[in-house]
Amino acid sequence: MDQQKTFDLVRTRAADIRMIVMTFTISHAALMIVLGFGGAGLSDSGIQLSLATFIVLGSLWSLAFMDDGLQDMMAGLSDLDGFEMSAMGQRLVKTPIVIFRVVNLVFVALIVAAELMAIY
Repeated sequence: MDQQKTFDLVRTRAADIRMIVMTFTISHAALMIVLGFGGAGLSDSGIQLSLATFIVLGSLWSLAFMDDGLQDMMAGLSDLDGFEMSAMGQRLVKTPIVIFRVVNLVFVALIVAAELMAIY
C-alpha cells in the first residue's frame, strides 16, 4: 500500500478515536446530570437497571472501539517508511501502546464504578 493511503487510514482512525472520546464524555456527562437531578425517579429499579446497563455496555463498547483504533493507528504508523526515526516514532517506541491501553481501561473502569455507586 502506498504511504499516502496508509497515512490517510491513520488519520481516519485518529478521527474515529477523537469522536468516541467526545461521545463517551458527552454521554457520561449527561448521565451525571441525570444522577444529580434525577430525584425520586432513580429509586425505581427499572430505571436503575436501565442506567446501569447503558453505563456498562456503552463503556465496554467505547473501550473496545478506542482500543481497536489505537491498535490500528500504531500498526499504520509502523508501516510508514522512516516513522521509527522521527521524534514521534522514537517517543512511541519508548512508551509502548500497552501503557495507553491499560490507562484507558483503568480510567473507564473508575468512571463506571463511580457511576454505578451513585446509582445503587
